[in-house]
Amino acid sequence: MNKVVQNEIRKFCVLLFNLFCISMFITACQKASPREEAASTPPAAAEPISSQPTGLVKNAIRHTEETADVTKWMDQASTKTAAQIALEEKQAKDAKDAKLAAEAKALAAKTAINSRDSVKAAATTIAQTPAVVQKAVEVPAAAPIVAVAAPKPAPAPEPVTLKLLSSVQPRFPKSAEKLGIVEGTVSARLHIETDGKVSSVDILQAKPAKHFPPEVIAAVTQWKYAPISSPQTKILEFNFKQEN
Repeated sequence: MNKVVQNEIRKFCVLLFNLFCISMFITACQKASPREEAASTPPAAAEPISSQPTGLVKNAIRHTEETADVTKWMDQASTKTAAQIALEEKQAKDAKDAKLAAEAKALAAKTAINSRDSVKAAATTIAQTPAVVQKAVEVPAAAPIVAVAAPKPAPAPEPVTLKLLSSVQPRFPKSAEKLGIVEGTVSARLHIETDGKVSSVDILQAKPAKHFPPEVIAAVTQWKYAPISSPQTKILEFNFKQEN
């Protein structure tokens, strides 16, 4: 800001100097012209200089007034201190901030009014909604509940009695006899078809496991039961013991 003020002061000083030079030049010309006329014209016929208006005199007066105005402005500008300039800048800034704050306040008030109108409209809409919702929720009365007795579970089928018609007992394995094994146990599941024949045998457990199961399978597959209505299974345990 100080640089700007200094530049302006320099410009006006130059202008003032130019105007001063012009004024001095015009004044010198004005003084020289009456002297020449006085030398060439008799004193009786001469007229006062003031009664001869010229453009130069008017221009001189005009320049003199402008020069006075410029000089007055220069004097006022030169008398301001840096503190006064800073104060004026602060006052201008405060005025600008106050204007912006006033505009923001007016905008906020306008926004608040619009928001209040929107809330009011929404409240009016909500107040009118319950009647419609209540009408839409209405349903006819429920039909009376009729108790239905649960169906009785079907009776469990009676177990089928298997009647063995013919059987072959498993032999004591010779491989176990050679090894000095004198006893063993085998648990097996028999699959019996409707015609009474044993279709397959599953070994569930055997002690010892190697020698006795083949003898059980070979003997049981020859068994014959009485015909039955549906296939059945049966679990049997075979005990082996060598007689002396």
